[in-house]
Amino acid sequence: MTFREFFFDRLEALGQRQPHTFAPDALPGEHRPAAVLMAFWPAGEGVQTVFTKRPEHMPSHPGQVSFPGGRMHAGDASIEETALREAREELGIDPASVRIMGRLDDAFSIARHHVIPFVGWIEERPRLAPDADEVEEVIIADVETLLRPETHCLHEVTHNNVRYSTQAFRWDGGYVWGLTADILLELLLWVEGKPSNRGLIRFENLRRIVGA
Repeated sequence: MTFREFFFDRLEALGQRQPHTFAPDALPGEHRPAAVLMAFWPAGEGVQTVFTKRPEHMPSHPGQVSFPGGRMHAGDASIEETALREAREELGIDPASVRIMGRLDDAFSIARHHVIPFVGWIEERPRLAPDADEVEEVIIADVETLLRPETHCLHEVTHNNVRYSTQAFRWDGGYVWGLTADILLELLLWVEGKPSNRGLIRFENLRRIVGA
């Protein structure tokens, strides 16, 4: 079995997994619903995914590397549609080409977003057309590379004068940290068949950092 076949099988099983969700009354009222799309596609016998580097002028998470995503708009029929719309706006990914395989545990950002991560499969590498206003750089990553232990590291951040460590991944050609790396870690743990309690950890961090 190729890695591509193995990975796709794990994504198909993702739809049977029950994600950890935040109760509506557990979040401060100012937390707005948002979604990200983790898009994967075949690359030979392997699999690739895409990240975007946000421009420094962005009002939230400037300069950070993330999956395409953003806040839910009034015209979005669902939070899943939010993820697909944002991927189209930021990278030109056709929503019709994306098969949503499932979703991961609820997450939150320090920009006060309640984030739902969706996992999508595209049958072939999409023709990416990044929006220069929202995307400074497109970063393509090989998933087998991300699974290697040597890519895992920690990133030190300070929030409200409190210094703490977050998950990070560093490889030749890219570096992700914070929320994006934590979501990526959850997906990779699922692919490897390892237990994950990321949703519970995020909720505890939400209570500690934001005061939910």
